[in-house]
Amino acid sequence: MGDAPQFTRADAYRTVTSALMVVLGGVILVRTLPLGFHVTAFLVGACFIGLGAHRLSFVVRYLRRGRGPA
Repeated sequence: MGDAPQFTRADAYRTVTSALMVVLGGVILVRTLPLGFHVTAFLVGACFIGLGAHRLSFVVRYLRRGRGPA
């Protein structure tokens, strides 16, 4: 089997931006829900959280694959 590709700076950038997307989605929800339920704000916040979590799942999968049995 081949070795896993190296974790590059571009991958690190994508990881950081994915984590920030989750944080930003949470901030959007926390700041807008006390003002009343707004569908647009809820959808944007939930989508940021969902997309960021989806992208982070690829990072977790990559890291788990790299730590498999030798």
